[in-house]
Amino acid sequence: MTTPAAPTSPSLLPLPVATMRELVDGGTTRPLAWRLEQLQRLDRLLETGAQRMGEALASDLGRPEVEASFELAALRQELRHTRRHLAGWMRPRRRPLPLWAWPGQGAVRVEPLGCVLIIGAWNYPFDLCLHPLVHALAAGNTAVLKPSEQSPASAALLAELLAGQFPPEVVQVVCGDGAVASRLLEEERFDHILYTGGERVGRLVLAAAARHLTPVTLELGGRNPVIVLEDADPAITARRLLWGRCLNAGQTCLAPNHVLVLPGVRDALVAAFAEQALALYGQDALASPDLGQLVGPGRFERLEGLLAQARQRGQVLVGGRSHGALRKIEPTLVAIDDPLTDPLMQEELFAPILPLLTVGDLEEALALVRRSPKPLTLYLFGGSAVERERLLAGTSSGSVVVNDVVVQGGMASVPFGGIGCSGMGAYHGETGFLTYSHQRGVINRPLWPDPPVRFPPYAGKLGLIRRLMG
Repeated sequence: MTTPAAPTSPSLLPLPVATMRELVDGGTTRPLAWRLEQLQRLDRLLETGAQRMGEALASDLGRPEVEASFELAALRQELRHTRRHLAGWMRPRRRPLPLWAWPGQGAVRVEPLGCVLIIGAWNYPFDLCLHPLVHALAAGNTAVLKPSEQSPASAALLAELLAGQFPPEVVQVVCGDGAVASRLLEEERFDHILYTGGERVGRLVLAAAARHLTPVTLELGGRNPVIVLEDADPAITARRLLWGRCLNAGQTCLAPNHVLVLPGVRDALVAAFAEQALALYGQDALASPDLGQLVGPGRFERLEGLLAQARQRGQVLVGGRSHGALRKIEPTLVAIDDPLTDPLMQEELFAPILPLLTVGDLEEALALVRRSPKPLTLYLFGGSAVERERLLAGTSSGSVVVNDVVVQGGMASVPFGGIGCSGMGAYHGETGFLTYSHQRGVINRPLWPDPPVRFPPYAGKLGLIRRLMG
């Protein structure tokens, strides 16, 4: 008597990844026309779905309409930039060959990888799925998207909109929790994986990808420091810090996480922060329609607990109020003494709370930056050309921005990515196109001439070979 086979769970994907990969392997996705058609489909999706996407962002995150438009505008800019430059990016690149290989020719062809997996995050649920999708399709790949379950309205709408624009052999969307993502990684073999989220899950994604030797891009965020030097303009610095810290209620991976300020500008910056908070969000910031809400009760309660401790210790310099029912925290500036032990500095805050630490000089600030994990981005306000170069030479980060914050996230011409614990790999613009491509070296040599110097017997040829090989 045979034992009946254990029932197998149904596949998460109506269409297997192998079928999606066949479209690439068969050459269908290689022509420029096919790729431009897919980008046009994405453009239509943004055009027809913009209003509903804004409503979904309001439902999931309490996102103000203007801030929702920022997310969609960044996608449109990426699409325009990619369509404008795609033909040039696809063109084979000639490469010089050494003297001994003449009259041969060398080139690099940029070719699609296959079927890629994009695992998005909840804080920018459309951008962090569709932005990498632009690059994946531009590079001639097919794609599976797994949006975050923590922004359910956005995830459901994303699945609906993509299904309405793309056939399943080109793009499929799988909704669900972390267990669904785990099954995708265990059951399917992808040709590239991009994950946006936290460091802990990023390690799990990397370990799962290792089973198939799948290349991975990880965008993990980080505790982004801001250094404010004494010649910085306090009002402009405070206004830009406030905007970047409070955008999407602070739930932005590029947001300034803490401020390292020199003594000569410290008091002026604190006063300017209070003035600008009033100017931007009014007398009652918790009632402002321009301040979003934290994503869920659990996150709010954890952050409110940290803020309550800061209140008890007398650390709050500006703000400090919160509203549990609204899941809101007003713009808050908190003084800290020890960045290694203060509870607010143990992880990325993802809230409108900005710790501030006074440092003696630029060198002390740079030493503190080097003692922490490498950030996704590093911000500097003020400083001479010499001081800016000192910062660049004395630190490592995914990016550096001088006299502004967050804006690099919307620039298609600049790579976006982390280093170390803040991530690996990058995308945006041509960098994203190359991330989802294989750069294939091609050497073409004629049959003649065919000098005998490289072939046995080797006796008496070593000196000539050395001269030819340099």
